[in-house]
Amino acid sequence: MIIDNSFIAYEYYKNQYTPKEIYPSGQRDENKLIDKYNFSNKDYPLLIIKDDIVNKSGLGLKRGFYNVCPDKYFDFLLIYQKGDLRAKIPVISVKFYESENTKQQKPQKISYSKYKKQQDKEYRKYLKGENPDLIDYKTVEIRPVKEQNGYLIIYNSNNIELLGLIKL
Repeated sequence: MIIDNSFIAYEYYKNQYTPKEIYPSGQRDENKLIDKYNFSNKDYPLLIIKDDIVNKSGLGLKRGFYNVCPDKYFDFLLIYQKGDLRAKIPVISVKFYESENTKQQKPQKISYSKYKKQQDKEYRKYLKGENPDLIDYKTVEIRPVKEQNGYLIIYNSNNIELLGLIKL
């Protein structure tokens, strides 16, 4: 394929003097709320709030069941109830843990029969649909913090820990 340099120069010239694309909402596509804070029906952990978390004016989270997920930039923990966004909590701490890489572990010397038993056991797990490499373990818990007069939400995924703080 032969590339015509005059065509590349024409495209550069055209893009240099054409007006910038105007977004109807005033936001770029990556900043739209639909893209940034979308809730899909993935298996997000369930947060059970036993007591109402409300401020003096009565606004806040009522007791009940909520799904918690981080946004894609790990800036906020998003709390959903029945697919509706109920709260957006700022993340105060992000910790990344190194995941265990099985390829870098030293090989073990085992007999062929033990190796075959392990392979059969893993194969039975695959038949059940339990692929240990694909399972994403997520947990979330809430703890009261007396010093800050609020609640601490701890979100754990496989190798990520996010701490969010609700101040009253």
